[in-house]
Amino acid sequence: MRQTFFPLLIVLVSALSINLAASFETHALNSEQSSIIVVDDDGVEHVFDQPLKRIVSLMPHATELLFEVGAGESIVGAVQYSDYPEAAKSIPRVGGYSALNIEAIVALKPDLLIAWPEGNRNRELDRLKALGLPILVSDPREFKDIANALFVYGKITDNNTQAAAAIDKFNKKLTYLRTTYSHQEKVSVFYQVWNAPLMTQNGNTFISHAIEVCGGVNIFSDLAMTNPQVSIESVLVQNPQIIVASGMGQARPEWLDDWRQYTRLQAVENSQLYHIAPELFQRPSSRFLLGTEQLCAAIQKAREIKKNP
Repeated sequence: MRQTFFPLLIVLVSALSINLAASFETHALNSEQSSIIVVDDDGVEHVFDQPLKRIVSLMPHATELLFEVGAGESIVGAVQYSDYPEAAKSIPRVGGYSALNIEAIVALKPDLLIAWPEGNRNRELDRLKALGLPILVSDPREFKDIANALFVYGKITDNNTQAAAAIDKFNKKLTYLRTTYSHQEKVSVFYQVWNAPLMTQNGNTFISHAIEVCGGVNIFSDLAMTNPQVSIESVLVQNPQIIVASGMGQARPEWLDDWRQYTRLQAVENSQLYHIAPELFQRPSSRFLLGTEQLCAAIQKAREIKKNP
């Protein structure tokens, strides 16, 4: 009987070991599958155990996109100018482009900060990192980066369905604009960021890509710096067919009309000086396509003037 018992015991122990191993393996697999993994615009991978409920948005475009995917209630803090949609205006402020309120951010106990290298000071971001706060970098340079931001924000807040719908709508609108305008006759464009100093943008920006979608050519696309200073003389030499500016508010910036004194400029001669509201053209959100649409309409006017002088 002893001879029968021990082999049976060995079989039972072996079966138990296999079942336990399988159970641990299944648990590990389920844990891995339940993790939320995203990669930010700096190429950094972020892993979260569960959907995020407390997010601090350090730039207006992230605030807009979070609302668009249905995660507005997850935003516990935002910066100045986070004013769209209307509900965003009631979110507690934690500073602005000039400075962040570190103490206020920490007090909110966020699960995540969403930061923008172009608009947030590196020294302040380094301090927040040192305090152990996770930071996801959002730095859209192209249209696909805006769509990817919608995907990421939907994923980290468990709003995947709404994010997918927003991405589909965004891509369809972009495809329409690109199909309608990008292959038409090229029009030279000067985009003016500011007047003193006179600043523009190179080709590695979402605004310059919008110019391309509309069939325009950014006259300073080949400059090395993202936001270079240029001279009035260099603009006169390039002689753009259209000049576009956004400024800082809803009103048309007065300095845009300073170009009228240079009567030999094509843009002046043909009255092609345009203003597009900054909230539609300086924020890489879905509404940026509205600004792009306005730009395309302006470039089309310049194109028609060239055909029918």
